[in-house]
Amino acid sequence: MAVRRRSAAKRVTRRRRAARKSSRRAAAPKAPRRRRTVSRRRSRVSRKRRATRRRAVVRRKARKAKKPSVVGKAWQVFKGTRQRTAGGLTKKDLVKSKSGKIVSKKKAALGKKRMKLGKSGIGAWVAAVKKARAELGLTGFVACKKGTKFYKLVKSYYKAN
Repeated sequence: MAVRRRSAAKRVTRRRRAARKSSRRAAAPKAPRRRRTVSRRRSRVSRKRRATRRRAVVRRKARKAKKPSVVGKAWQVFKGTRQRTAGGLTKKDLVKSKSGKIVSKKKAALGKKRMKLGKSGIGAWVAAVKKARAELGLTGFVACKKGTKFYKLVKSYYKAN
């Protein structure tokens, strides 16, 4: 295996660096700088002022935050701890759904209306699924996947309406 040798220029630069380092070490330490007491005092005072101002602002914000909020979630409005929702709904606009969720009266009414429609829509599909499940004797959860016998039967009942 061949041994690599450093070029002469690289060796010289290394020596120079080493010489510089040793000369730095040998130099006498500098005397410490004199402190400027006046300007430091001023800066400390201004820092304190800034800090107190910040504290005052934070306290003001905290006081504002402590006040009971007017806007809240639908359940909070329904319960009576808030006045209205972010959308502007008040207690008179809200109602509890069958599953126990607080929803708007308009949305609940719209959902009921869509379920009642017999010819098309979600109500007709649910009716078709019920009929097909009864006919096939299915109990529990059964996925209504495309291509299955169950799906084809549901689709035929849905189209018949």
